[in-house]
Amino acid sequence: MEQKLNVSNVLVLVIAAAVFTLHGTEAAQYTVGDELGWTIPPGGAATYASWAANHSLVDTDILRFNFTFREQDLASVTKEDFDACNTNHPLVVFQEPGKYVFGREGMFYFTCTFAGHCAKGQKIALYLAPSGGSPSPSPAASQSQSQSADDAAAGVKFVSRKEYGFKKLMPVTMKSL
Repeated sequence: MEQKLNVSNVLVLVIAAAVFTLHGTEAAQYTVGDELGWTIPPGGAATYASWAANHSLVDTDILRFNFTFREQDLASVTKEDFDACNTNHPLVVFQEPGKYVFGREGMFYFTCTFAGHCAKGQKIALYLAPSGGSPSPSPAASQSQSQSADDAAAGVKFVSRKEYGFKKLMPVTMKSL
């Protein structure tokens, strides 16, 4: 009888471990900036740097960028352009809000191309850990990790047939996700 209880306990533990492991690999959804969304933040660049530092993101997570059409946009840029707030050569620009999945680990740099928005703090650096491992906090202000244009351009195929390392899932107005 005691052996049956031990086998039952082990079986319960194995099932519980499997459930926790599977749950850990599911994609989480985040709204960048939380309630603020994607806009010129009242606290400057520290607002989005703090948001990134407080979220452990993985490459399968879905990130929503909420912003007002024709008042903001979302541009993926190199680290160098991010640091300099240079929006003259973005890797890709999205004119409408949306949800994005990255599909690979690494640093990703975003800003707004509207005049003055980046300088006023509308920019964010995101680190996405591999989904198979334990995510670590985002080193948003890290100077040690750099991303070249080639590195940023590797990844998922996109509408323009260029590769940018992430893909837009759908406009925010669609409710299927």
